[in-house]
Amino acid sequence: MKNPKLTIVLLFLLTISSCSAEQPLKGNIALNSPSQINYNHLKACPDTPNCINTEYADKISQYIPPFNFAKEKSTQIIDIAKQIIIEMGGEIIVQDNSKINDYLHATFTSSFFKFVDDFEIRIDHSDLKLHIRSASRSGYSDFGVNKRRVKEFYQRLSQ
Repeated sequence: MKNPKLTIVLLFLLTISSCSAEQPLKGNIALNSPSQINYNHLKACPDTPNCINTEYADKISQYIPPFNFAKEKSTQIIDIAKQIIIEMGGEIIVQDNSKINDYLHATFTSSFFKFVDDFEIRIDHSDLKLHIRSASRSGYSDFGVNKRRVKEFYQRLSQ
């Protein structure tokens, strides 16, 4: 190609639009089976750098420790998390409240390319931990978007 700027843009678009190992569904449609249901843990991240998860410390580059909360907050934590997600621009897709765990599945859609990221929360009331999985549905790299989203969520939750 004769235009280097156009070449760079095309390479960028090809990089972020290539299929990842996992591509559940398109748009704001709930996953067929929320990953929390599988063995009472959030699904592990694929081998791509566009996912963050608090439940699999062995995947160091994709791991952030879970959020610990006080027992007094146990009954309020799911509602607080839901409100924060909405304030951050997320859309709640699934909410499942059970006696052992609470589960939320939300999506975040990028404004320009309309990429959809899944944001899942599993609250473990017995260990007083909030677990998160934030992952892009498509592409290979997310340029740190999911990690920044989880950190912002933690920051807001701490206030």
